[in-house]
Amino acid sequence: MDKRIVKIEEIKDNEVFVSIFLEEIKKIQEIPKMPKCEFLHIGATSTTQVLGEKIVDILVVVENLHEITTFDEKRLNNIGYHRIAHNGIKGVIKYARITDYLTMSYDVVLNVVQRDTEVHKDFTKARAVFSNDTLKDDYNSFKNMNKELSFKDYLAQKLIFINEILKRIETND
Repeated sequence: MDKRIVKIEEIKDNEVFVSIFLEEIKKIQEIPKMPKCEFLHIGATSTTQVLGEKIVDILVVVENLHEITTFDEKRLNNIGYHRIAHNGIKGVIKYARITDYLTMSYDVVLNVVQRDTEVHKDFTKARAVFSNDTLKDDYNSFKNMNKELSFKDYLAQKLIFINEILKRIETND
């Protein structure tokens, strides 16, 4: 049974999401023995005038993915994060701040990756979508066409779309 639903809305103003991003990275940086890392606000809430879920996506870039052991479950649980697994992308460890355990809804996702890996490069390349009007229009069309899908089906379509966009970005480089 697919309980989580996709809620696609227009992100007109992202000030509240930028504030959440800043608050969350501050909490994470205060975790004892936290490895040095970089934080990037990614996804729809990092910009405006796009369609997306009102979920703050944070890219957490570590020097060595083995350092993720410092992101242990217990310490992240203490600040409200739980490890999630969706059709996992190899090289990404995801944690979410759960808002409803019954539906497994969340409002913040940490995407932890190792610096200079292909998956890290893909995440940073994908940010170009929001600075290119054609790609941004295609992104909004994708979101609009898929907003009625189940969460599982949405994730599958999103992965296909992201891979297509990454290929287009690479050919424009």
